[in-house]
Amino acid sequence: MTERMTRIARRSHPNAARPDEVHATRVDRALSWSDFRAAVRYDPANRLLVAVPAISAKRAEHPWLGEATGLHTRIGTADAYHREFTHGSVYWSERTGAHEVHGAIAERWKAEGGEASFLGFPTTDEQPSRGVASVRGDHAAETRRGRFAHFEGGSIYWTPLHGAAIVHGMVRDIWALLGWENSALGVPVGDVVVDVESGVHRGVFERGSIEWSPARGPIVSVIAPAASDALDVEVEYDGVGRLQTGFAPQATQA
Repeated sequence: MTERMTRIARRSHPNAARPDEVHATRVDRALSWSDFRAAVRYDPANRLLVAVPAISAKRAEHPWLGEATGLHTRIGTADAYHREFTHGSVYWSERTGAHEVHGAIAERWKAEGGEASFLGFPTTDEQPSRGVASVRGDHAAETRRGRFAHFEGGSIYWTPLHGAAIVHGMVRDIWALLGWENSALGVPVGDVVVDVESGVHRGVFERGSIEWSPARGPIVSVIAPAASDALDVEVEYDGVGRLQTGFAPQATQA
């Protein structure tokens, strides 16, 4: 395939105002790899040449992001870049690739410090929650709808009723083994809280809680079915049992 390439050359031209004036000539010929290297001053260490097509591909995957509102911008001194769009942002790093963030989850992530926080860069795009609870009322249906995104150091889950909550550390790992929001615990209702003195990590969920400490290990508490009826939701209690044999949490009924 032949493409039209503009060659910029520095030369003396009869009509040039100065001997070093830059002018352009257009030529027709097949573009080669060496042409590309020369055109962009190719440097294997310049990760922008990887980030730009990755960010562009992610934008094409999610056209609802809208038009770009800024240039590709390097993040600090790291080999990482981002670009802002009308309805969100796309972040790229060597470790995580390109992923979009937007809405309430993006706001919460940036409020924590964004990629400079313990959460790090996004490792997934924002996705809908996968809860399978059988809903018997409009209010319960609204509480079950939500979104989430995973990051290097944790996850952010958002629901209309509880807002955006950060789950991380061993609480997140245990909850993941149980089945995430599809488990008997449901979605988080607040951030995981860490007691620095005791080392206890505690996360509260719709229908129970998870605690973990180096001394005691994990403790999973699930609200009894009678109590969960107040939420007007039918729950499958299969998550804790799967975890007991290999992971041995101390499961209790609240």
